Amino acid sequence: MMNARVGLILTGLAFGIWEVVDIFWIDVPAVAALFAALFLGCTLWFWRRDSVRAAVALMLLFAFEAAAAPVLKHVMTVTKVADFTLALAGVACTIAVLLAGRRATRSRGRALAEAGS
Repeated sequence: MMNARVGLILTGLAFGIWEVVDIFWIDVPAVAALFAALFLGCTLWFWRRDSVRAAVALMLLFAFEAAAAPVLKHVMTVTKVADFTLALAGVACTIAVLLAGRRATRSRGRALAEAGS
């Protein structure tokens, strides 16, 4: 099974690359450039620091992409479906990463409490 952390990094990179390609295709390329920078920056931040804040920022970006996918103009339906599906996968990976981090914190705290007793 794929590690949730690796899945989050891969979905962040996929959206970052997707937005870089969109710079040349959409009416407002500055928006695509901004989202590409946000996706790639947050993915790099999460990869380097394993930060909860970076994971939450990525989850917000994924949620925005999922909400925006159905109203994309001048794209095929398969593109909308792919965008929506990838965004949902990113949200799922983020939730898995956050839950795994929470479980690790609990088990560390439990181990420290048992060692101190």
